[in-house]
Amino acid sequence: MQNPISVSHLQFADDTLLLGTKSWANVHALRVVLVLFETMSGLKVNFNKSMLVGVNIDDSWLHVAATALHC
Repeated sequence: MQNPISVSHLQFADDTLLLGTKSWANVHALRVVLVLFETMSGLKVNFNKSMLVGVNIDDSWLHVAATALHC
């Protein structure tokens, strides 16, 4: 498989940190994972309290990605 999507995570009591490389495929995959989590667990992700943070990533790209994730 070329360019596999890779997302790793750290989980705390009520917070989860998801890590991945900068790509639109990862943004889409993250949205799918969060929606599937809601569907399967019956819990809700509070997208208003969610944040997208980047390291060495242009702010305009982060803004567009955060908008796509509704956070």
